[in-house]
Amino acid sequence: MAYNSKNIDWWLLAPILILCLISLITLYSFTIYNQNNFIFFHHQIIWIISGFIVLFLVSLIDFRSLASDYQLINIFYGLEILLLTSTLIFGREIGGNRAWLNFGSFSIQPVEFAKIILILFLSRYFADNNLNIRQNKYVLKSFLIVLPFLLLVGLQRDYGSALLLLGIWFLMLILAGAKISQILTIILIFLIIFIISWFFLLDQVHKDRIISIIFPEIDPYGISYNQSQALIAISSGGLLGKGFSKSTQAQLGFLPAAHTDFIFSAIAEEFGFIGVLTIIICFAIIFQRLAQLSLNNNNNFVKLFSMGYLIIIFLQVFINIGMNLAFLPVIGISLPFVSYGGSNLLALFLGLGIVFNIIKNTQNA
Repeated sequence: MAYNSKNIDWWLLAPILILCLISLITLYSFTIYNQNNFIFFHHQIIWIISGFIVLFLVSLIDFRSLASDYQLINIFYGLEILLLTSTLIFGREIGGNRAWLNFGSFSIQPVEFAKIILILFLSRYFADNNLNIRQNKYVLKSFLIVLPFLLLVGLQRDYGSALLLLGIWFLMLILAGAKISQILTIILIFLIIFIISWFFLLDQVHKDRIISIIFPEIDPYGISYNQSQALIAISSGGLLGKGFSKSTQAQLGFLPAAHTDFIFSAIAEEFGFIGVLTIIICFAIIFQRLAQLSLNNNNNFVKLFSMGYLIIIFLQVFINIGMNLAFLPVIGISLPFVSYGGSNLLALFLGLGIVFNIIKNTQNA
């Protein structure tokens, strides 16, 4: 089927382009006083261009063959299990997490692609069992889909990504029509697991991160330092910000991980409330377009995949901004299309390619 501009939802693509541009502008500003940071800007350009190539190629495939082919979905699922297992064995450890596979000067984080594969699998499963999901055995079967991912990512000590995968499953289960009693039971089980994990599984550093959210004054120069600096950066930005490359927290190195976890704070310092508002408006438009695509389609797979993709972006935005505003612990979740990092960008563009594929084929159906 021919591809043309009419198949593109520009209201969905435009805010993503703006977010990518904001990312590049911010990363380039870090190079003004420290040329060593240029590698982040250079790599991000490569990742964004690669992402748009992935978007274009994936959008050419008819999603209807993908949605109806369990064998192909199972192949993707198996490959992801293989990647996560390889990462656990051969992966590079960063910050205590063994979550990256090296390929020359580049590295990938396989768990990012697990998110897209998970919503693909769950969308097919819930679409096929939409009349049965209120039976507990079908809820349990849906959990068994995500369980291998959770175990492998947990063994990598990437607890933030594990929580994100769990959140994707839980929210998609709700959208699929689970009963209130099932939802409340799952929440109770989560609470019990959290209590057990607190006493027997979590390291002290993870406990301290949670405690610091409630009592930030306990260790302001230790476990609370990152978020304290993030709040200083945000509050000092004012309405218009300090200007391009004129921030102090980010440029002078007081704000850790300014190009990844805390890029939101860096943007707030340099471009102020206007910069923050631009980001929020972009994400709001993205959410609206994905929700509209889901609600306006009669195909259950389309409804669920569109909302699943929305859930991935929403959870990452909510958690990342929550980390920057110090009402959520730091768990290493990036800001979609803005934070530096190739794996998250490529995975998001992969999912976006499927979304555009859906738009193309439903418009021409």
